[in-house]
Amino acid sequence: MSRTGAQHFLAQGGGAPKGIVSSNFEAPDPASPHARVSLDMQPGQSGISQDDAAGQVKRLIAEARKLIIGRELQAAVPLVQQAIQIEPRNAELHFMLGETLELMMRPEMAILSHLEALKLDPGNAQYQCNIGTYLMRLNREQEAIGFFELAAQTDPKNAIALVRMIFLKLRHADWSAFKNLSKTLKVIKNSASNVDPFAMLPVTDDPAFQKSCSVKVARAAKASLQEEAFVRPQRQPGKIRLGYFSSDFHDHATMFLIGRLFELHDRGRFEVILYDYGKATHEAGRLRAERAADVYRHVADKTYAEIVETARADELDIAIDLKGYTRGNKVNVFQSRLAPVQVAYLGYPGTTGIQAMDYMVADQVTIPANLRKHYTEKIIYMPDCYQVNDNTRQAASHVPSRAELGLPEDAFVFCSFNGPYKVSPAEFDIWMNLLHSVPGSVLWFYANQETVRTAIAKEAEQRGIAAERIVFAGTLPQAEHLARLRHADLFLDTFNVNAHTTASDALWAGVPVVTKAGKQFAARVAASLLHAVGLDDLAAATPQQYEALALKLARDPAYLAEVKARLKDGIQSGPLYDTESFTRSFEALMEKALERSEAGLKPDHISLA
Repeated sequence: MSRTGAQHFLAQGGGAPKGIVSSNFEAPDPASPHARVSLDMQPGQSGISQDDAAGQVKRLIAEARKLIIGRELQAAVPLVQQAIQIEPRNAELHFMLGETLELMMRPEMAILSHLEALKLDPGNAQYQCNIGTYLMRLNREQEAIGFFELAAQTDPKNAIALVRMIFLKLRHADWSAFKNLSKTLKVIKNSASNVDPFAMLPVTDDPAFQKSCSVKVARAAKASLQEEAFVRPQRQPGKIRLGYFSSDFHDHATMFLIGRLFELHDRGRFEVILYDYGKATHEAGRLRAERAADVYRHVADKTYAEIVETARADELDIAIDLKGYTRGNKVNVFQSRLAPVQVAYLGYPGTTGIQAMDYMVADQVTIPANLRKHYTEKIIYMPDCYQVNDNTRQAASHVPSRAELGLPEDAFVFCSFNGPYKVSPAEFDIWMNLLHSVPGSVLWFYANQETVRTAIAKEAEQRGIAAERIVFAGTLPQAEHLARLRHADLFLDTFNVNAHTTASDALWAGVPVVTKAGKQFAARVAASLLHAVGLDDLAAATPQQYEALALKLARDPAYLAEVKARLKDGIQSGPLYDTESFTRSFEALMEKALERSEAGLKPDHISLA
């Protein structure tokens, strides 16, 4: 969105923007210990002069800040509102109210406060950026882009605005940020701001920078927490209690991968407790998670402190985070230590930067020894591939025809089922070269949003490829997706963030994957998957090798058939879909980590060797 678009949104005036509603907060309970501050400062009350307004506001805000630090947010809001009544044109007070409302997970309300702050101080890049952030969280992404652009124009060194603007543009296949990427990256890397670690993954393959982002975010979060020391009584003999934490226990990629692991855990040695802070649904994935757990706790309505208290009361031996810095995470509950051993696994392809996170699960491909320095955790090395898979997954019985999917009957079908945010000009240039080199071939491209389809068709045409040679695919239930995949001839991977679940889906369906192994974890996942099915030769080291390999597979039917035969054997007899063996190895490694803790030893890299 242009600057004009951002101004148009602002110009809606005092009325609430579309989809945003106002709400009133109750006054503080007079019996509460902090109510007196608010009640003593009602505007117009006798004995209070206008000259003392600044002092009144100072006292109100000081008390509100204490409450905010203690996460008594509901009680803090009326105090900030009272200060605003005294100084209605103080932009910083409206900003503080917006920040408090955001902490209460009320972005619709927070936007209103920040709009008011911006009206009072229209040149404030922080306010512009905050409005963009709340719009982003409300999935109003085009409007959010406009405010991030405005903030970056106002303050070209606003790293948070730059990062979020680039990430949202990538989600809509807008690659304009890549024109001056090196300059932008320099600004971001030199900034002291706590930028979103996840948002930077598709922008650059730089594990040192990713670590820096995560560490800064983790330190900032830790500084705002009020911690109680973790005191664990002597462990009694018995089952090891594993606690898994996520908001993705539903029909989500994480659950597609890990659901079978929950079911296969040895109940003679382990007790499985799931802590679900996602929305309660009746989706098959959530019901499966609940059935697979020994104890299933829905903790979405609990505060961070309450989640910590609940987990500690359960006396977990090992707490496992499945989210990292992905959307809707509560990874910071691990800052307070939930268990003697804490492990990051599966959900986030990078370091958490959290000092109390003892381990990260990986393998020798995703994190070889020379790259360990980019991770604050010690590494738990799975013997084959870090990624668990479900060997009971089934494709739908109905397989649509190519015609039903919009694919030419006799064409060679390249496919990309990665999220559009992972795609950059670096890959797309190669893909268009392949279409030029393989007459009649098409690119089967995953895109749910019309903005993405329009942008990708335009990018293809700018590279001399007719828009009709891009065949778009939308979202389907997993079983139906697995069924349609068999019509693809070759899966083309993205570079900075590889395919994860989508790559294992393709391999399961018998579709070879060509990838380029990078440096950061996210850029090495597909190489790990290929290693596990005996196809290391499909992991290229350079973009040139990647293109040559894909072209050879497209032009040489005998070579493609030989690769597919090896893939079939790798799926049937290799470790990637041997969920039972994976589970036993995972359990043995968890036991090793706990044994170190029980022996009073610090975490260290662990493998089965």
